[in-house]
Amino acid sequence: MLVLWGVIAYCWLGLLTPATAPLDYLLNPAYCAMVAATLSTALYSAIHVFAPASEALRRSLLALFLAGMPFVYLWSAARGGDAKAVILESLGAAVFVPTAVLGYRRSVLVLGAGIAAHGIAWDLWHHHRATYIEPWYPLGCLLVDVALFVVVWAYVSEHSRAASPVTFIDEPPTDARQC
Repeated sequence: MLVLWGVIAYCWLGLLTPATAPLDYLLNPAYCAMVAATLSTALYSAIHVFAPASEALRRSLLALFLAGMPFVYLWSAARGGDAKAVILESLGAAVFVPTAVLGYRRSVLVLGAGIAAHGIAWDLWHHHRATYIEPWYPLGCLLVDVALFVVVWAYVSEHSRAASPVTFIDEPPTDARQC
């Protein structure tokens, strides 16, 4: 969790250029997304501390996060009046929204992988290409996405270790089919 908070702090303090007007934090898609990522991190932290067994809350938050990410670029393209970019960004929504629904229904790990894929594929492609989004945003989103994936992976790893007994290498198998 500290990795994610560290990335959020880095984005706010080192990457993000200050908004020109206070309303930009609500009306500019990139700044709005950074506020949303910070609030999502706070909510995920609260779930981790106060409701660690709540798979439903965790899935809901991650699914909303994944489904909402492509709309930052779509909103930016529409705001910039770039019709071709709106079509391209609509394709992103067509990929990541169904992935969010699938992950919500199936697995937190699917959601984490979808979030990582958004960062590695979508954000990285936009870095230094998309003129309709704040220049710092693709890198910031990539970092947040990868950090959130690390948090999800750690949760899944910890949860699966707790659910299955540890088998030591020198123990003989208890079932002939395990040989």
